[in-house]
Amino acid sequence: MLKITEPEYVLMKKYIEEHCGIYLERDKEYLIESRLSDLLSETGCKSFQELHLKARMQDPAGELRDRIVDAMTTNETSWFRDKNAWDYLTEVTVPDLLHRSSETGKARVWSAAASSGQEAYSLVMLLDEAAKERGLPSLSERVEILGTDISSSALSSAIAAQYDTIAMNRGLPQEKKTNYFSKAGKFWLFDQELKKRVRFEKFNLQDDFIFADFFDLILCRYVSIYFSETFKRELFSKIAGILKPGGVLLLGATESLREFSDDFEISYYKGAVINTKK
Repeated sequence: MLKITEPEYVLMKKYIEEHCGIYLERDKEYLIESRLSDLLSETGCKSFQELHLKARMQDPAGELRDRIVDAMTTNETSWFRDKNAWDYLTEVTVPDLLHRSSETGKARVWSAAASSGQEAYSLVMLLDEAAKERGLPSLSERVEILGTDISSSALSSAIAAQYDTIAMNRGLPQEKKTNYFSKAGKFWLFDQELKKRVRFEKFNLQDDFIFADFFDLILCRYVSIYFSETFKRELFSKIAGILKPGGVLLLGATESLREFSDDFEISYYKGAVINTKK
């Protein structure tokens, strides 16, 4: 594996942060070396400086940029990740979303770092179950769910909604596997009708937040941990701007708004941190 020099690390570190917000601290050279070594070979570059130059000067369509970003993105996810957060979603948020959709005709949710789709589809299953329990199965169709990610490969997996055995065994209860998945060769396919209730799009959290309407719930989990403090403040400010008053932002269990935003009331539910837009 080719070693990266200190000047090359500075160049690549700046390039990566510029294009996807990921902030690499000192002594993270191994991340670039391990994640970009294959790309280095494929592009015929003899050094990381040459890769940087090619990405800067010889990539008009942004294909190499996207591959660099894709390689540096950590697409770690699972079904119903963090029990406390999903207890809250099951017991409080899902009933509230169904109530709002009944009263106003719709409710809106954004899975802002959707990865390969497990988070969004986990929520779809809960909404479907809760609506059927109320004898109003069509009610869950009024909850609009948008899933976005910067990784093209992750989004392709999310849109395909097919998962291997390893992915299926990461947090998915057996009854939901039985009710919502079918076997297709080596893969499991998510319910094709429920799949249509999530719209997936490529989106960079550094871009302007221009959406058709406000959201009732935003899940932005396990992504801000990779950002600088400056970008965290900017990100949480932009999220506050597209949340309805009383809307909720859920972060990962290791993430916090404290010191980064005054736009939310922070409360707790069975250990989950609930950030409610003021």
